[in-house]
Amino acid sequence: MIRLHQHGYAGRTSKVVVRDGSKILAARDITFDRDGSLQSTSMLFNVGAAGAKALQFSIEALPGEESAANNTITRLVNVDSDRRRILYIEGEPRWEYKFVRRAEEDDRIVQLVTMLRTTENKIYRQSIQDPAELGDGFPTRAEDLFAYQAIVIGSVEATYFTAGQRELIRQFVDRRGGGLLLLGGRASLADGGWGVSDLASLLPIVPPDTKNTFHVEPATVELAPAGMDNYITRLVDDPKTNADRWKKLPYLMDYQEPGVPKPGAAVLATMDAQGRKMPMLITENFGRGRTAVLATGGTWRWQMNLPAGDPTYGLFWQQLLRWLVADSPGHVVASVPQQVLQDEGHVVLAVDVRGNDYQPVPDARVEAPIIGPNGISARLEMAPTPDTPGKFTAEWNADRRGSYLTEVTAQRRDMPLGRDVLTFQRLDGVAESFHTEQNRELLDRLASQTGGRYWKPQDLSSLADEISFSEAGVTTRTTKDLWNMPAVFLLMLALRFGEWLLRRRWGVV
Repeated sequence: MIRLHQHGYAGRTSKVVVRDGSKILAARDITFDRDGSLQSTSMLFNVGAAGAKALQFSIEALPGEESAANNTITRLVNVDSDRRRILYIEGEPRWEYKFVRRAEEDDRIVQLVTMLRTTENKIYRQSIQDPAELGDGFPTRAEDLFAYQAIVIGSVEATYFTAGQRELIRQFVDRRGGGLLLLGGRASLADGGWGVSDLASLLPIVPPDTKNTFHVEPATVELAPAGMDNYITRLVDDPKTNADRWKKLPYLMDYQEPGVPKPGAAVLATMDAQGRKMPMLITENFGRGRTAVLATGGTWRWQMNLPAGDPTYGLFWQQLLRWLVADSPGHVVASVPQQVLQDEGHVVLAVDVRGNDYQPVPDARVEAPIIGPNGISARLEMAPTPDTPGKFTAEWNADRRGSYLTEVTAQRRDMPLGRDVLTFQRLDGVAESFHTEQNRELLDRLASQTGGRYWKPQDLSSLADEISFSEAGVTTRTTKDLWNMPAVFLLMLALRFGEWLLRRRWGVV
């Protein structure tokens, strides 16, 4: 996500470019909105192999632009190579299950681990790491369920899960920070009793209080305003072209009445069934995680009816599932208030440490070895924060400009808990280019320290009276008698001498 701030260029178009060194990763034309407004634009690009990278984000200068010093910024990005695992449980064999699995087969980021209920008491497992995984069905322990980053639930009724499992699903989203996606189906949403279950608060919608909400009938789809430029629903970069692309998608094979979106939810796409318009894709943040409802099980028709080689179906599902796992935290999460330090090196490292059940671990041992430019290295022992269990902090000073990297590790009684890689950067001589607005706090402080005062435009009428004299600063006041000043003495002497010359000329003396 790139944020742009401009003044005087409303309606003008420029190009945003993302580079990794000399290699251009992405470029996009943007049109500025109202003068002085802050606007955001998001870009998708392949950043390449895993590792820490310094990406340069720039916008081309416009004609007449006085300074281009703030048109380029550099941000450090750490690309993780670990695959994110999603547990997908489906209540019945259906085409959507087959096509979603096929779309994710070659995804380097997401791995689907699936449970398909083939009969009442029989589960077919796929993509498991070992024979014991999911051997007893849906997990009943936090450390087993929390090993995944997201859960997808297809046509499964809420009562399929025990009360303990339903509480685990709640804690998976709320405490663990995982993603949850519910799909439409014969036993989903209202028809599956989800609206009256103890998990109703997780859903981004309030399901209808009726049954028979699932319909095996066609429905067409289109983007809602919130989905025009959203990461999940972006099939092409241009928002208008993207909206047109969605309108041309093949119709859905089925749909489900989702109910009413909650106030904090975002409707990204809608569907129209015989003139009745309803939300189709709804998302919401919940606790540390996120939830979504896709009120259909019929998107597979896009893959079947679009031309061979069309990437639409696979792209949509990859982006939806990546969104589910994108912000799912690990056991160790390191952060700094600002990744880029401008003209100063003081940095505060903060680390959140949690165990396998994602409860805070207050007695962990946390270390942060730092590597910087010109051979700089340091090893910080991080101290626990008294009022926040599981949180550790340390302060350090980056003396030289350049990029810094630290791999924070945590362990408890010689048992590793996890690790996280954090990068930050010190830049000197650039802060003024990016902070052109008035620094009121600094001016107030300078005025106070020097015995002065900060003046507002509406107070200037009394300025002359207030600054007639001040004892502040380096001003020195010296008072002398008028007769004791050398200039006055010389002037009086000159007058007396001039009078004597005149008298002599006139013959008086």
